Amino acid sequence: MAEVVIALGLMLVWVIAGVALLRLILGQAISYKVTNVGIALVFSLVVFRYLQQIELIPAHPTTLHKTLALASGLAAGLLTLKIRQDIWKRLHLAVIVGGLIFTLLPVVLANTLAPTVYWPSPSDQPPTQQAPKLPAQNTIVLLLDEFSASAAGPVVDQLKDAGLHVTSTSIDPAGKNTINVIPAIWTRSNFDQSVACGPTQLCSASHVLDFAKVRASSANIDIVGFFHRYCSIQGLRSCSFPVPTATDGSGLACSFPGLSMLEFLGCDEKTDIRALSISMRDSMQNSLLEAPFWQKGGILFAHLLVPHPLMGVPMKSLSDEYTDNIANGARLVKLVAQKAKLVFGNDFKIIIFSDHPLRPEIWCAGKQYIEFGCTPDASQISTKVPLIIATPSVETPAHKKIKKNQAVFDLLFK
Repeated sequence: MAEVVIALGLMLVWVIAGVALLRLILGQAISYKVTNVGIALVFSLVVFRYLQQIELIPAHPTTLHKTLALASGLAAGLLTLKIRQDIWKRLHLAVIVGGLIFTLLPVVLANTLAPTVYWPSPSDQPPTQQAPKLPAQNTIVLLLDEFSASAAGPVVDQLKDAGLHVTSTSIDPAGKNTINVIPAIWTRSNFDQSVACGPTQLCSASHVLDFAKVRASSANIDIVGFFHRYCSIQGLRSCSFPVPTATDGSGLACSFPGLSMLEFLGCDEKTDIRALSISMRDSMQNSLLEAPFWQKGGILFAHLLVPHPLMGVPMKSLSDEYTDNIANGARLVKLVAQKAKLVFGNDFKIIIFSDHPLRPEIWCAGKQYIEFGCTPDASQISTKVPLIIATPSVETPAHKKIKKNQAVFDLLFK
């Protein structure tokens, strides 16, 4: 949060200095016009981003979308030139107040409307109802991000190699992307239009999930995760959330000339997004193997950045990279299985599922994989995600009742 404040402070200084410089060079009348055109262009950009968030414009806009956005921004800018200066003076305050309302109102509403949610809880009861007492257990729940059901073979094989009895099936995801699926699992509501509407809140139409208003149903739950604000959940025994060395806030701050030399901001112009992605993945895997769960038992939930394609500049085709990432995840799963046998003997369970399958329509919409190829192998493409259950001994196949990943946590109550 501090780095975001620094970034916004620097932006404010830049805007004030820029406006003052414009007035000095161009005079008050012309500087007003330039400022007003700038406001119109920024407003057009905000509208464009909002339409992307609600999926009226695709995440990777076409040339037509970009052209229309630019034309709309220029048209809005030209219209401001028709407005008299005395009217603009009165409108400036309205623009400032309107901007504050536009920024803060969603946060206030989300904080007010978000209900208290109990997690985990059985899917046959409202998530706002306190969950029944969880049975004593040693259960590891691994959410392998972007894991297609058709590509689950290597993970199943590694579990079997570790000497476990494995059952697996394919289930439907509760949405297209992580930002849709996780809140849908936690609330059992539709989050197809999910957008961030506060520091810990996600909103979709009338539905709100505030991770700060989620209460753990047991004091024996550890979480390792990323992307979502899992560590805001109340009552967890422990939570690990990897912090990349460069975030959006610090990236914005570091973009100002000369500030990359300020060590406290952690600026590093040579840092590669792919290296950050690998660092986050490895950090979470280490945290998984070091959680208090291994000394105290209970429940360990980990949302891992694997086999999710690595971000940044690719080094190989999407298909080859995805194959490598699945192999990485399978090796980790075997380590987890071996450690569970060593620590808990025959008294544990491993549950593996995913938020959504591989999304070639997203990864191939951009240009990052064009050089190496962006057509996934047929075995990597699926509309479903896997549900894998591994135990030291044969158990009743409870997974047969699970049809969607919204209900996976039901297995903790059986």
